[in-house]
Amino acid sequence: MIAKTVKNVFEKHGFPVYFAEYDAVATDKSNNEKGYKTVFLTYMSYAYSPSPEQNICRYAALEDYHKYLPKKLEGIKKELEKLFPENIFDIYTDSSPINEKAAADISGLGIRGKNTLIITKEHGSFILLAEIISDIELPCKASEPVYCLNCGKCEKACPSGALKDGLINIERCVSALTQKKGALKKEEEELIIKNGLIWGCDRCQEVCPYNENAEESDFAKNSVKLTKVTSEDIKGLSDRQFREKYAGRAFTWRGLEPIKRNIYLIENKGEDNDDRSDKSRS
Repeated sequence: MIAKTVKNVFEKHGFPVYFAEYDAVATDKSNNEKGYKTVFLTYMSYAYSPSPEQNICRYAALEDYHKYLPKKLEGIKKELEKLFPENIFDIYTDSSPINEKAAADISGLGIRGKNTLIITKEHGSFILLAEIISDIELPCKASEPVYCLNCGKCEKACPSGALKDGLINIERCVSALTQKKGALKKEEEELIIKNGLIWGCDRCQEVCPYNENAEESDFAKNSVKLTKVTSEDIKGLSDRQFREKYAGRAFTWRGLEPIKRNIYLIENKGEDNDDRSDKSRS
């Protein structure tokens, strides 16, 4: 009965919901001061077709979901608090006390792709996970993780060869390299140049069969897309000015330097490194 009520509230606000036992997916089972019992896991699609000149991965070119999603889930939280005033309902996006992918696996939200991402039947893998965690105890039927059909397209498309046998070498992942602070090795610079994006990487998702028919999401439709950032756009900006100019974008969390480095790498194709270094300090 409670589970049905919770589902109705989520659906009323346009979100699906899946349940997982908190202890089964908590990253630190020894620390549960709030007495969490159940994870109400949900997601939002961010699928859309990028413009040809786009040099930012899809999610980062949209409004920062770390701010957008909690706002959307706040209405659900308030309604649940009215229905169950004695209970706790805490919203989490990304920074969470649970392993979100494990929760997605066992709750039935989706399947685990060979690119390590969660794939849903309706929206493919261009999704953003979030959850409300509660001290309400609900029966959670754990599902065995189901994996994709192993077509191998994501592994072949990965520009750095970071994907193999359903695992990812995060040190070679181009998305991680674009976010890495400090100096890069020559090979790492070449991988960023080859990928062509100043932040993130969508290659393994672009070739996934589950994403072939993914329709543009409401989130993407209603978000002002920032398709490209160039050296001219950031010229002369301090780190603070950069964060202010691009406030509300997920790629600002690492600060200006990684973005500046990546822009000059791609625009200069790795050439004139001394000149690029001088410019990046301007």
